[in-house]
Amino acid sequence: MVEPKGEQLKNDDSRRKLKLGRKWSPLAGDKFRYYMVFQDGVTPLEGALNRSQFFSLLK
Repeated sequence: MVEPKGEQLKNDDSRRKLKLGRKWSPLAGDKFRYYMVFQDGVTPLEGALNRSQFFSLLK
């Protein structure tokens, strides 16, 4: 699951969703992952990625 974010969504609600997503991912099985991805130019929350980092993972 990829949850895209912009600067305006860098807040406590996103921190909670990131924490929940990190708990969900291993429970969902080996075929599922959770990524919170911020647009490039935005410093992502701890544990999240920016768009360039995310696409690098896909290579």
